[in-house]
Amino acid sequence: MSPLKIGLLAYNSSVYPHAHHDFVNGFYAALPSQIARGHFQFIPEYIKAPTVAHVKESAQKLVGFDQVDILSGLINYKAVPDIVPLVERHKKIAFFYDMGELIPYTQHISNHVFFNSFQYWQSEYALGYWAFKEFGDKGSVVMSLYDAGYHLQSAFRQGAIAAGSQEIDYCVLHDNPTQSQVKDKARLLLEKFKTTLPSFIHAIFCGSEVFEFLEEFNQSGLKGKIPLLVTAHMASEEMVSQVANMGISMYAASMYNYYSPDKLNLQFKLAFEALTGRKANAIALMGYEMGLALVQLLPELQKRDWPTIINLLKKETVRSPRGERNFYLDSDYAIPTIDIEKIEVRNQRINKMIVAQGKALKYNHYIFEEIHRENVTGWQNPYLCV
Repeated sequence: MSPLKIGLLAYNSSVYPHAHHDFVNGFYAALPSQIARGHFQFIPEYIKAPTVAHVKESAQKLVGFDQVDILSGLINYKAVPDIVPLVERHKKIAFFYDMGELIPYTQHISNHVFFNSFQYWQSEYALGYWAFKEFGDKGSVVMSLYDAGYHLQSAFRQGAIAAGSQEIDYCVLHDNPTQSQVKDKARLLLEKFKTTLPSFIHAIFCGSEVFEFLEEFNQSGLKGKIPLLVTAHMASEEMVSQVANMGISMYAASMYNYYSPDKLNLQFKLAFEALTGRKANAIALMGYEMGLALVQLLPELQKRDWPTIINLLKKETVRSPRGERNFYLDSDYAIPTIDIEKIEVRNQRINKMIVAQGKALKYNHYIFEEIHRENVTGWQNPYLCV
């Protein structure tokens, strides 16, 4: 029996330099010992630039020339409508993953397309709701121009509004290609906050800008005076471990705890880290979850029985370190468990303490309609591909 070929749309990421390798190895880590890796073959296709045209070109090569059975990869929802006709015409399926920078479409997309999301927008909604309840109104959200092109700040705002907020300031550090996007601009803004005293500061950054902003905040004199809230990405192990000498406190809404003693998490980490020698991360976990989903369908996949596979994937639920996960966008799309964490970083030590449970919503809840209406364009590149 020939292996099932999975075409992988691959981007460059300075945040996750091993991104597509971690995804593939996460997938293989999910396979039971009695199932050989040879049942699955990954074929990566590097996307030169994060535009719909380049994504379509790479997808066409994988499906048309390489004859893959499943199209996968990290993708922005805005590119999906252009790929759907290709997948449907060839009677294949697509199984994409994303960080959750955009809220999924509420309308039906295709019976052939499945998604696994890290749902960052859910953590932002939960953080906004909690921030108002905990610290009150008149907080300030600070972000780069890049991060402003997604739904993260909008989801935070809707969470705060749902909790009762009436006033939040938004500060976008505008683009200047000849110098740092954050460093000097953040210093001036934080100096201003010494006078305006917002009830909290919520920072939305990624890549090297995370460290630039945290360094400026650390030196601003605002520590202990104004609570600092950060995104799930900024609070991730990859980011926090690089600022462990700062002596800083912050809050975040987390949907995955690397240090959880849960049996499923220990199984995942052990399998992935034995395979790669690297620490597990969000990308690896999404690959692992896709592996859990497909290994249950191996008999049907070996037959290339796509109608049956589609029907089974629509109903399938897997249990992972993130809880129950399913992959078809409908009313039963799983709601994540969200922990509000206080993170203390000092003397090369990181301490995370759960202080509350976050509030999550269905992706098609009416409250998100406004976000879709106001973010008509936005960036086409998937989050963290910078």
